[in-house]
Amino acid sequence: MLLTHRSHSTQAWTGAVGNRRGFALVAVLVLLAALYLGATGIFLAARAELRIGVSHAASSQAFYLAEAGLATWLASGTQPSVASWEIGNGRVTVHAVRLIQADSVTTVYRIAATASVGSANPGDPGIATRQTSLLGRRLRTDPVRPIDGSWREIF
Repeated sequence: MLLTHRSHSTQAWTGAVGNRRGFALVAVLVLLAALYLGATGIFLAARAELRIGVSHAASSQAFYLAEAGLATWLASGTQPSVASWEIGNGRVTVHAVRLIQADSVTTVYRIAATASVGSANPGDPGIATRQTSLLGRRLRTDPVRPIDGSWREIF
């Protein structure tokens, strides 16, 4: 009779062991969910950093393409009021606008170059457009030259 009898405290202890097994399952599931959320967060942060890097590279490429467009326009013999070039995966357009007729000899121009690089699809992260400009002066019929100094150089 001693072997078949269970005390009240033994039943309580046995119930606690059964609950621990269930707790382990819940703890592992919570841990896996936390790891999943952490990995997802790291993935999204890395993806955002990649997009920022691609955008910065495309923006820099567009800026230097615009600078090259200005240099090409200044070096060309004809210097039309509007000129466009396709270079690699980019396009540059240069506009020359007459600002001031300083005297009978000197004319001041604003020369602006706009460059776009990247995919033709506007939604792509690599697309970038930059603009740069400079002031130039033309003496008589000479080609337009950039103004390097101050306004005193014009007159």
